[in-house]
Parts: sequence; C-alpha cells; structure tokens
Amino acid sequence: MQQPDWNTRWSRAARALFPFVVAAGLMAVMPPASRVAFDPVMEVVRRPSAEPIASLIATYAEQYALDPALLQAIIKVESNFNSDAVSSKGAIGLMQLMPLTAAAFHVLDPFDPKDNIRGGAALLRGLLDRFGGDLSLALAAYHLGEARVRQAIGAPALPATQLYVNRVLGQYDRFRAGTSRLPSRVTTRRQESHADWSRSQRPE
Repeated sequence: MQQPDWNTRWSRAARALFPFVVAAGLMAVMPPASRVAFDPVMEVVRRPSAEPIASLIATYAEQYALDPALLQAIIKVESNFNSDAVSSKGAIGLMQLMPLTAAAFHVLDPFDPKDNIRGGAALLRGLLDRFGGDLSLALAAYHLGEARVRQAIGAPALPATQLYVNRVLGQYDRFRAGTSRLPSRVTTRRQESHADWSRSQRPE
C-alpha cells in the first residue's frame, strides 16, 4: 500500500534538520568536559555501517549485557526493522530514538543502524538498572519516559501501555524460541508505524 506523501516529506525534513537538533541537544545535555559522559563506552560513528543487523545486535547486546532477542523484539515492535522510520512524534530509526535521547547518548546519525542500536541498547541497559531489572517497567520507560513510569507505579496499567509491553514481550518470546527470524537486511523504505506506548507489570 502506498504511504501518504507526508511520511516521505517528514522523513526528508527529519534528515535535513537532525544535525541541528543534535547540536542543540548536545549543548543542552552535555556535561562539562571534566565530567563523565552519559555513555562512557560510546563509539563515534561517522558513516553508515554495512554490518549485518544480526551482527550489530549481537555486538551491542554483549556490550550492554542484554539478551539479543530482547533488542530484536524492541526493533521489531518499534520500527519493523526499518532504519528510515520516523514517527509522528519525531522518534527516529530502528529503535525509535527521540532527538534529545539520541544526543544524550552521542548518536550522531540515528538513521545509521549501528549508531541507533548502540544508543537504544545503552538506554535500555540504564533503564533496567534503574528499575532493578524489572523488564516490564524498563520497557514502559523506554517509550513513556522514566519519570512518567515512576509516577504511574502502583496505579492500574494504561491499556495502551499494557498492549505495547505485551507486544514486545510476545516478540521476545518468539525470538528466543527461534520462531521469528531477523530480516536479511534492514528496510530503508519508509513504513508507517503504529507502535503503542505502554507499561505492564508482567515479570521478565
């Protein structure tokens, strides 16, 4: 099905404007040079990587002590492995990083699979650590934001939040069981995403 013209225009505009957004974000969130950076094991990526998606996922899953199947599940739900995905809220790339989040984790090109997966994996690792390893809360915070999830703890889960987390956990189970497979290459054709933002109390 042909995608609406606004998706193409929005993707092009995001690519053109993102360097300026990153620059502004870095100025806003970067600590002084004497302080430790947000992501101490960052890599500076200057050009898109030709590495297979499975290799990138394995590399950053090991670096951030994550299950590769979990990263696969998040990418599946967030962008369906479309590295050019741009949401209506401005989230970009395979793991749908918001511009300020990308800047905080030194993601210079969120459309580059290598840069995007590294930033998303670093973000997820930090959320898991801050929520005591609770996967459901970490997934909720990945999309809703950490502050909003902390405010919602103890309240009934929002239906959309429940749906999002259940979708990721369902994909996680399928990738771990080997019933879902990675695409041979990431998609670069713009696809519309309807990912919900959610939280669930289901244990890992």
